[in-house]
Amino acid sequence: MSRSVTATLGVILGVVGLAALAVPQITTPLPTGDPFVLVVGLVLLLGAVAQVQRRRHTELDYAETPDAELAVELPTPGDDLDRRLGRLRLTRFNESERRRISDEIGDVAAETIRRRERCSPEEARRALDEGTWTDDPFAAAFFTGRVPEAPTTDRLRELLDRESPFKRRAARAVDAIERLLEPDDRRDADERPGDDDE
Repeated sequence: MSRSVTATLGVILGVVGLAALAVPQITTPLPTGDPFVLVVGLVLLLGAVAQVQRRRHTELDYAETPDAELAVELPTPGDDLDRRLGRLRLTRFNESERRRISDEIGDVAAETIRRRERCSPEEARRALDEGTWTDDPFAAAFFTGRVPEAPTTDRLRELLDRESPFKRRAARAVDAIERLLEPDDRRDADERPGDDDE
């Protein structure tokens, strides 16, 4: 039995049923014996079987829904600086890149000093140029360009290190800047004698 025939019969029977509820007298001329009920039941049963068969042979279409929550990888602060410092080791004589890195770290250091000490930008730059902004001689030397005022053994250790002095001092300068951002009690604990590996 086709789908359209089944639907048509269903609509007709539904309309007749609703009409019979409203006006019961209209069902009087209709046959109500067992043969009529049997025919109607068979028609409905065949229609139901046809629908079941149609559904069994129909391919299901599933909706593709996006993931509710996607993990997004974000760059870690400092990754770019690490990569650039790593490239400097491969290209030891790239002076312009060293100057750019030094200027960027210097800008951050000067702004940090200005906020920490509540001083003018000129005073912050002077502290960088004179090396008075930190107790770490290697971090200070990153901006002064002078030989670190450190024990000879520490300076020899720096020279024998596999990393270039520029890269090592840049890392020390970044660490010193981070210490400026720490509360005073934390800084005092970090700067106790014996904590410095140098």
